[in-house]
Amino acid sequence: MNSEFSTNISEALHGGDVYRNEVRLDFSVNLNPFDMPQAVLDAIQTGLAEIHQYPDPKQQKLREGIAALEAPSFGEGGAGTENVVCGNGASELIMAAVHAVMPKKALITAPCYAGYAVALKAADTEITEYPLKESLGFALDEEFLGYITEDTGMVFITDPNNPNGKLIRPDLKKAIAAKCEECGVVLVIDECFYPLTDAGLAARQGGSVIADKALHLRAFTKTFAIPGIRTGYLLSRDTALLEKIRKHLPEWNVSRIAERTGEAAAKVLAETDYLEKSVGMISQERSYLTEQLSGLGIKVYPGDTNYLLIRSVPDLYSRLLAKGIMIRRCANFSGLDDTYFRIAVRRHTDNEELVMTLGSIF
Repeated sequence: MNSEFSTNISEALHGGDVYRNEVRLDFSVNLNPFDMPQAVLDAIQTGLAEIHQYPDPKQQKLREGIAALEAPSFGEGGAGTENVVCGNGASELIMAAVHAVMPKKALITAPCYAGYAVALKAADTEITEYPLKESLGFALDEEFLGYITEDTGMVFITDPNNPNGKLIRPDLKKAIAAKCEECGVVLVIDECFYPLTDAGLAARQGGSVIADKALHLRAFTKTFAIPGIRTGYLLSRDTALLEKIRKHLPEWNVSRIAERTGEAAAKVLAETDYLEKSVGMISQERSYLTEQLSGLGIKVYPGDTNYLLIRSVPDLYSRLLAKGIMIRRCANFSGLDDTYFRIAVRRHTDNEELVMTLGSIF
């Protein structure tokens, strides 16, 4: 087992650095390309008008809305506010969870989102990486189970994974949760992109997908394309652990604007077909990009959500940026090099322009 943490975290953990680059089209950030609902826009305005008020430190209405939205995922019995902890985006909750547990050892996959490692290193945790196989499209496989032992304090998995966008097989996901519970390991399942997949859509229709002891990390950020308004939340049946995590969060960690936005977002997802339309559009455009890019000789790894991992020439990033298009360099993901890039699935006109620009480059 590789216990040496090799991810380079000196570079930005995200794409979207439009502040230091001239960008017309940003394919480096993965956001829902579908139109934002008017109800969410109205809620942002309402929150802005209420900035003279302190936010609710208990986020009561926001947690009630999320609990109602996520009740089908809990199966029979549903969910209550005690099953929800809200945060200033998912990143704050990752850090709070790590500091609540303070694991001596932790297991992550490689490649994966670097934010887990940042939080773990801040807690002086020894990190073990499980190398995902390029031959499997960087999909998680059963060998991962052998890396989970009683010495492992914490495990992070991402469904779908970042940067390749591949969902974890449901049977394997259950097996990982069972192995972690058997070994007394805290499992964090990052599902921030899960709602933008067919599997996430199906979960809204009912059927328990919340593991008994796991922490499920979700957010409205990607679903509504609002990264500037930080709205993340943790779900779990382990209310004692959630309460412990809550103690590692500051008062008023969710702004009044984020509260109002989250309340409206939860209601939109629960009561409208916004998610169905979003997933349908993403699926169609993902297929288009996969076909077009493959036709240009670019290696495209199969994905299930609103972004794709591709492999091409090392200077692809700079050549596209010179034309005002930004993609995500993936060399700072452990296990990848400077030939790997991640692109968002955007609106068809944007995707067409990317394809045309790549055609001119190649």
